[in-house]
Amino acid sequence: MQYIKIYTNSQLILLRSLVTVMKKKYRLPMEILEQVHRLLKDGKLGEQGFIAIILNPVKDDMVGIKDILNLYPCKLKVKGDLEDIEIEGQKSWLTKGREWYIDTLEIRKESSYIYVIYSMTVKRLYGSDMK
Repeated sequence: MQYIKIYTNSQLILLRSLVTVMKKKYRLPMEILEQVHRLLKDGKLGEQGFIAIILNPVKDDMVGIKDILNLYPCKLKVKGDLEDIEIEGQKSWLTKGREWYIDTLEIRKESSYIYVIYSMTVKRLYGSDMK
């Protein structure tokens, strides 16, 4: 699985219920689920929009994200609304040695948005394992 795609609040509820039955090591941080809830509540996805949670660290930022989402790059416009997601616990494989971000992509001609939640390794960002 490359990423989790969420369109509706009912999908978020299902994801939350799955998180509780997963082993602690594989649980998505609550901060990420809270971000998804906030984005769905804002209602700015549009008709074709969605939220993508990329589980594996991204290597090349936007190029890597577009490759993972498998969308034609000419259809997407980067909005430049990069935002950090502060994660409390840094003990699972989803959080240890990573920094999490949320970025906004606009689907051209659709008035829809894709919100991408992804991580990059600290080593890749800063050149060494700082955390």
